[in-house]
Amino acid sequence: MTELFREVQIPFLAVVLLAGAVGKALPHGRTPNLTRYRGGTFALGVGATEAVLGILLLTTSMFAVRLASVVFFATATSVVADLVRRGSDEACGCFGRLSTAPARRLGVVRAAVLTGAAVMAAEAPGTGVRILASADGRSAALLAVDCLVFLAVSPEVVDAIEHRLHPIPCELRDVPLDATYAALRPSAAWREHAASLTSAEPTDVWRELCHRYLVYPGEVDGRAVEVVFAVPVDGGSAAVRAGVAWDSGWERQDDDSGPQRVHSPIGGR
Repeated sequence: MTELFREVQIPFLAVVLLAGAVGKALPHGRTPNLTRYRGGTFALGVGATEAVLGILLLTTSMFAVRLASVVFFATATSVVADLVRRGSDEACGCFGRLSTAPARRLGVVRAAVLTGAAVMAAEAPGTGVRILASADGRSAALLAVDCLVFLAVSPEVVDAIEHRLHPIPCELRDVPLDATYAALRPSAAWREHAASLTSAEPTDVWRELCHRYLVYPGEVDGRAVEVVFAVPVDGGSAAVRAGVAWDSGWERQDDDSGPQRVHSPIGGR
């Protein structure tokens, strides 16, 4: 049974690595990185490393690959522990936009558990694909135990359950700006107006109750405009709305009935 438990760690770790890679590759605007070093390139580099390791764990039994997995998870443990020790409000970004809450001890426990699983599986024979192909009821049960333990020590799952049981009113919800960008960029309103924007950075950002507003400079028909996006703080990209403020004070508003012109200049910023 011990040998079987060591073997099933290989496909389990491969799935975790591939899930982390997919989470970082999904479009999500501005997302916290795995470490204190900012920059989307670094986050994508970490995701690429996870993808390569995950695929190699499934397809080869080379000890060098197993050792690289141990080093990767041990490094992740050290990084998350450092964030917690310093009391940083930065998220680990372990699973992309799902990991936006500040790093805490439960994340350290998860990374340490994964490191232990990688150490245990370092000398296990066979590839992940072969282990899955020959899996029986006992292997499936052990994989299920691995998954349950992983979910139990995942801060993202704990936060999701907590929010479901005790939802916070949207006007009181603490929503990072990163989450607003994550909802804005995939939205239909953004795609409609992106071509007319003259800057990728907003000139003004403010929040009112359940919405965050972002103002971008733009140009339409040779005239300077301001494009204002209203993004719900609960993150629904389908509910993002936009308005265009013209020099004349006329505004074009986009709503469910389509674009229309109303005399309602945007102000009060």
